[in-house]
This record gives sequence, C-alpha cells and structure tokens, in this order.
Amino acid sequence: MIKTTIFSALITVLFSSVAFSQTIDGFVTDARTHKPLPYVNVGIVAHGIGTVTATDGSFKIKLTDNETDSLRISMIGYQPKKFAVTQIKKLNKLLEIDLDPDDRQLKEVKIISRKYKERVLGNTTRSKTVNAGFGSNDLGNEIGEIIKIKKKPTYIKQFNASINENISDSVVLRLNFYSVKDGLPDKSILNQNIIVTVKKGQDMITVDLQPYHIMVEDNFFVSLEWIKNMQGHGIKFSASFFGGPMIVRETSQAKWEKFGIAGVGFNVLAEY
Repeated sequence: MIKTTIFSALITVLFSSVAFSQTIDGFVTDARTHKPLPYVNVGIVAHGIGTVTATDGSFKIKLTDNETDSLRISMIGYQPKKFAVTQIKKLNKLLEIDLDPDDRQLKEVKIISRKYKERVLGNTTRSKTVNAGFGSNDLGNEIGEIIKIKKKPTYIKQFNASINENISDSVVLRLNFYSVKDGLPDKSILNQNIIVTVKKGQDMITVDLQPYHIMVEDNFFVSLEWIKNMQGHGIKFSASFFGGPMIVRETSQAKWEKFGIAGVGFNVLAEY
C-alpha cells in the first residue's frame, strides 16, 4: 500500500504583496510581576508573519512596509495589545511590552444532579497510512479540527491524539480550545495555558483536562500549536478521509485556512 501523506507544509502561501523592511527584537513581560512571559503569540495580523516568545520572553520578527498592518501580541490569561507597524518603526529600539493579566471572571457553571454519560467526540483514527502534520517548525504553526457536541452543557475531560510517525526529538506544544464562528476558530475558551511535551518514541498524546474545568455549550475547535523550536523534522498525526476538514494557520496571528482533504485524529473524552 502506498503511504499517503498530508502535510500542511504543502500549503504554500505566497507573500508577493508583502515587502519586508526591517527586523525588530522584543521582550514581553507580565505587567504586574515584571517577569518574562514565555510562549506569547507575536505576529502581523492576517499575514503569515509571526512567532512565539522564547522562555526568557524574547522574540524577533520582521516588519512589513504596509502602513495599514498591525503587530498583535497575545496570550491566554492576558489582555492582548496591538500596535501599528509604522508606530513601532519610529521607536527604532528594543520593543519592550508589558501584558496585563486578564481578570475577567469565568462564567458560572451550575452543576445539575443527574446521571452523566461519557462519550468520545471527534476523530478517533489511529491510521498509519494517512497522516497530517505541522507545515513547518515555525513558531505559532497550529493544526486542529472542529468537534461537534451531542448535548449542552458538555464537559471536556481528556484530549487524545494519535502520533503516526516517531519524532526525532522532544516537542513542546500548546493545546488550545476555541469557540467557532462561520466554520472557523474564533475566540479562546481557556483562561490558562495547557503545555504538552511530546517525547521521542511516544505514539499517543493524552492530556487530563479535568483540572482546567472546560465546559462548552456549542461545537468547538481543538488544536495543537508549535511553541518551541526543536531539531530534526516535525510531528505527524494519524488522519482520515472521513469527518470534518483539517484547519490550520501558519503562525501566530495568521489567518485560519480550511482544508477538506482529510481530518486530523484529534478527539476528546466528554461528559454530558
């Protein structure tokens, strides 16, 4: 049997209309503690130009010459900031950014006394002949799929993903959950980061989500995001030609793109 490989790497976006002018260095910290913030998303809005801060809060990014472009800095649990590219160019120095913690209260969850059912929702494939993977090692590269719920409210207890091919080194990823609008991911429904480390030789990713108290009342999008550089090639997940399409974005703050070729093998254990 011929192995079928589906890579988001095959998704080539041409930036013929984007002209780069200069590269800037920056540093992101918590506005209250003044400690560096790792894994913050930094990118030119709606372009495939972005990155994620290192463990010391530092980043490097190319700016564009388009006067209407904006640089957005965001992370779960913090209020995002946006700057006009032209504004940043005038500074002509290290860009130092403080992010304010987001103190908004979570929606109250009412527990009703009833017998709950557990179901696995999403794509449960563990195929070894069809796979889907990150398009590159570019920080902020993200891949996932929409999961449909059966009843509301639904509590998300566990995330699972089948790894199709062994990786050449350990990988650090971020697990994300978003609401859905017009068939694409919209806003994060988390209030804290969920960091996942995948080790060489691992064939499954299983994350206990009960400590995060994730409750949804509508279909949602679940994804894995590349947040730390590694050596060697990327990671490949099992995929199938049934179910919903794969949805990806190249890097932080880029547009989401939908690809109907196959769905990636991401699923959750839910209770409702």
